[in-house]
Amino acid sequence: MIKTKILFVDDEQDLESLFNQLFRRKIQTGQYEFIYIHDGKKALNLIEQQPDIDVVLSDINMPGIDGLTLLSKISEVNPIIRTVMVTAYGDMNNIRTAMNRGAFDFITKPINFKDLEITVEKAVQYVHQLREMSELKAVDEMKTRFFTNITHELRTPLTLIISPVDKLLETGDLSAPFQKQLSTIRRNARQLLRLINQLLDINKLEARQMNLVNEVGDLPAFVEQIVDLFRPSTDIKQLELIFETDMPSGNYLFDADKWEKILYNLLSNSIKFTETGAIVIRLTQTQTTASLAVSDTGIGVPADKLSHIFNRFYQVDYPHNTLYQGSGIGLALVHELVLRLGGNINVTSQVAGEAAQQGTHFLLELPVQRVADQNQETVYPTTFIDLPRLTNESFGMNHSVTSDNMPLILVVEDKAEMREFIVAELATTYRIRSAANGYEGWMLAQEELPDIIISDLMMPRMDGYTLIEHIKTDQATNHIAIILLTGSLEHGNRLKGYEYGADDYLTKPFNLSELRLKVRNLLSRQQKLREHYQRQLTQPDAPVPVETKQDLFLSRLYQLVEQRLDDSSLSVEWLADQMAMSRKTFYRKVHTLVQLSPNELIRQYRLRKAIDLLRAGNNASETAYLLGFESPSHFSKVFREFYQRTPTDYLKK
Repeated sequence: MIKTKILFVDDEQDLESLFNQLFRRKIQTGQYEFIYIHDGKKALNLIEQQPDIDVVLSDINMPGIDGLTLLSKISEVNPIIRTVMVTAYGDMNNIRTAMNRGAFDFITKPINFKDLEITVEKAVQYVHQLREMSELKAVDEMKTRFFTNITHELRTPLTLIISPVDKLLETGDLSAPFQKQLSTIRRNARQLLRLINQLLDINKLEARQMNLVNEVGDLPAFVEQIVDLFRPSTDIKQLELIFETDMPSGNYLFDADKWEKILYNLLSNSIKFTETGAIVIRLTQTQTTASLAVSDTGIGVPADKLSHIFNRFYQVDYPHNTLYQGSGIGLALVHELVLRLGGNINVTSQVAGEAAQQGTHFLLELPVQRVADQNQETVYPTTFIDLPRLTNESFGMNHSVTSDNMPLILVVEDKAEMREFIVAELATTYRIRSAANGYEGWMLAQEELPDIIISDLMMPRMDGYTLIEHIKTDQATNHIAIILLTGSLEHGNRLKGYEYGADDYLTKPFNLSELRLKVRNLLSRQQKLREHYQRQLTQPDAPVPVETKQDLFLSRLYQLVEQRLDDSSLSVEWLADQMAMSRKTFYRKVHTLVQLSPNELIRQYRLRKAIDLLRAGNNASETAYLLGFESPSHFSKVFREFYQRTPTDYLKK
């Protein structure tokens, strides 16, 4: 419970006992603490010494300092304190003066104590709200200072990463793999630096510390240069990029840096959200402004989300699709920059499927000033455009040159650079397949039956959770081990992954050695299980039917073989059909589990069963026919090759 300190300033000392009586319950419970002073000057001294005083009840006519003077001083000493004036009934001139000087309320003598109680309660609630707001503001300012300081600190190490990498890339004798890795470092470091710079810009704008720096230059040419920087990016996505202007060339006074940041974020946003069609930039001029329109044929923004897109860190939620996720900073920065330039921005959007023409349209009105033509230095953009990676991998491409006997790893990751990085690191040791989303990963998993899947968690079309669910609930793929990768640090995500059936988990950024160890350990576990299943078939003392509690697929398969043990026509096709699989999938599944072909598994199961039949008193001929062999001689030959003795010799021993 918060205790409220109330200072009562009045030269009538007999009011003290009345107040104690009126507020006795709240005084006893510790809600209110009353302090009584009978002199205005002493009251002011106390207020200076005790900043936690919340409410002042002050008479107007007092010795030392009168109530109106005290009221003026209180607002200077402690602006949070609310003052309720106490004056004689009908003293309207003083009441009017007190309210003009900032009094919260007033009460008149003779005091109506019910009215006094309500007035004090209102003042107390108001002060508590002010204190909460003040505390929240202080915390917010502290967070902002910390955030600004830490982002400033990050710029130095990033600069010391980018600059040496730039220098290394200028070296002529670098091998292609080193160039590729250094380019990846530079591209991602620049992306991080740009993000940090945007955060700093937003903080400067909010603190009103970003000045306008106007330069003279050819505005239409400047805008066209920036648009041209993005042409390689649109070419990669096979988008049409159109720049149109009726603005005459010549010298204009404009803030090139802010224009550049606005254009960069709007164009990046449009390219990111557009998969087919065109992006159109139009620059036109009115008498006092330049009109900049950026339109795309992208996925659009739902109507109920449109009003929030300029909020910092706001991201439109596109279910199961991380292709369109970002930081939520770019458009917030655009909005703040436009306002700083004295302009305005509007946006309209149509979501795919809701209108014939889908996409988003930004319209900006920005003040510009035409200046007399003179010899001015040309203003050039300073933006670096890091192109999306062009990957030479096709869907399901084999990235390794290792033996077909090596374990097969499937990497499912929607970020191309991360996917290529993992593939490159593992391809020297394992056979590798890769997929750009969960759906493609699921298709490949059914076709290839990899030993391990390394999958991101948040992906388009199908996320990691859904992929795990598909893998673990399909009998053709439920043996595949899965390692989940995620950028989330939330423990709940890890538990959810395990609940769906993930075998292991790694949080980005991860250590490559740790990934290699996890892969090795899972493969080792799978190999030990295969060897266990093999021993069950080859050791004469193993029980039959073979115990396979660890694998329902093998348990069902052995039951089917047992049912037609004496049938010489038992075929792989029949078994595959009974298991609801294609022959190819059935073959790969069996080979993955026991490293035997289905025909070899049938033969070894029959030979293991032969031991029990011989021990039960059946002779070699009877055993041969009970096991589906077409002749006793063939059975004896196969038995001798497998057990290194004939059935008769085995019985004698």
